[in-house]
Amino acid sequence: MRVGAKVRVYADDGRAAALAGEFGARVAGSLDEALDGAGLVDICTPTGTHPPIALAAIAAGLHVVCEKPLAATTAEAEAIAEAAERAGVVLYPAHGTRFLAPYARLRELVAAGALGSPMAGRFGVTAYHPTAWTGEASAGSGGILTDQMLHGLDIASWILGDVVRVYACYRGQVAAPAPAGAVAAGTAVLTHASGAVSHVTGGWAAPPIPVHRTFHVVGTEGSASYDSALPQELQVTAGAAADVPRHVGESPFVAEIREFAAAFAGGPPPRVAARDAVAAVRLAEAAAQSARTGHAVELRVPEAIR
Repeated sequence: MRVGAKVRVYADDGRAAALAGEFGARVAGSLDEALDGAGLVDICTPTGTHPPIALAAIAAGLHVVCEKPLAATTAEAEAIAEAAERAGVVLYPAHGTRFLAPYARLRELVAAGALGSPMAGRFGVTAYHPTAWTGEASAGSGGILTDQMLHGLDIASWILGDVVRVYACYRGQVAAPAPAGAVAAGTAVLTHASGAVSHVTGGWAAPPIPVHRTFHVVGTEGSASYDSALPQELQVTAGAAADVPRHVGESPFVAEIREFAAAFAGGPPPRVAARDAVAAVRLAEAAAQSARTGHAVELRVPEAIR
């Protein structure tokens, strides 16, 4: 997708030249050079590097788009969001799953009351193990619970509301770099303030397994389910909302950048905000704590997120 912008690339691992050459961008020799004269910053780097890059961009008065997770810890995520608020710049987290058409449609159905009062939900994703820096000890990612499963935790709270209790566990100590065939799996049970309960699962497997996403949400008057492996991806059983056609839509990455670009140009705000990113990191951190201790973690929802 082209958004009419001049792009410069900065990376400190030697790959900047190849990336810039592929897309006709200019290579910056340092972060300061990359930020000098920029209009906004898109952070697509390992999790552990998000805070220093984001804070430097914000200090320079630049708007920021940042890949998920915003940071590895709630404290770091809060610091980034608060810095953006103080500086009066916009911070958009790239939570791509919100931009997948079936999930957006589910949000619409639940918000419209088409399923009645939501009672329970299940959200899952399995994919091949990504680059080595997402391993358990690598680059501040934190592994399956705080990296990949953050998508499901964010979606569960986006659809079913604030979370007040998290119980989680995981299997698969992922080394860094991950060895061939490395696998990991995580699961969390969330209790929402509304009384609804959701189950979030995530899995990393060895390539070439395709990305597989599913959800199933049940309400007092109907249900909605989705399986990316099925031809009829979205299925709804709820009165007038039942007979919903296939709703695949465009790439979520194209959709989110288009929505962000429109917002930067003065259009309506996108469907995800900085405080959503903080809330998602808080859930992921609670899941990791629960998995370590074997106990559920109780959460108090901050007023800023309500």
